[in-house]
Amino acid sequence: MKKLFIILILITTVFGAIFLALYSDKYNFTGQGANGAVSLKSFEGKNKIIYFGYTTCPDVCPAALGILAGVLNELKRDDMVVFFITLDPERDEAKNVDEYAKYFYPNSYGVVADDLPKVAKRYGVKYQKVLLEKSAMEYSVAHSSSLYVLDKKGKFVSEISNLTTQNIKKTLENLK
Repeated sequence: MKKLFIILILITTVFGAIFLALYSDKYNFTGQGANGAVSLKSFEGKNKIIYFGYTTCPDVCPAALGILAGVLNELKRDDMVVFFITLDPERDEAKNVDEYAKYFYPNSYGVVADDLPKVAKRYGVKYQKVLLEKSAMEYSVAHSSSLYVLDKKGKFVSEISNLTTQNIKKTLENLK
């Protein structure tokens, strides 16, 4: 009986450790930024805000990033970093994604994810290429528009889908 109890404790401990390792790493990603490899783990000690979009987005992305930048500038916190992950890796390169993100907020990093479908699925991001008729762009990318907030240790804190100044400010003010 004692041996069975010890075996059960060992099995529980091993599976618990595996579950924690997988869960704690759920939101991590790797990708290319303007200056090389980027991941959430590279920014431990900073609160993280992740937004998925693309640089030629005509309306949703600039509006969302503009509202976010306004709140961040108002809060004047230097412990936050913004990641802009492109949903259009065919047209967006690391350098232009980074420039686009920094245009809105200087402490931002544009990222071309190494495995975009996997990263988008982890965050619950919906996106789809939409072919356009009679357009120089040839296609657009329809996508969900949420901010994903993670704390200094990379733990998921909140998804902000109603991107108003008040909603963003309320969530970010509660980060430590």
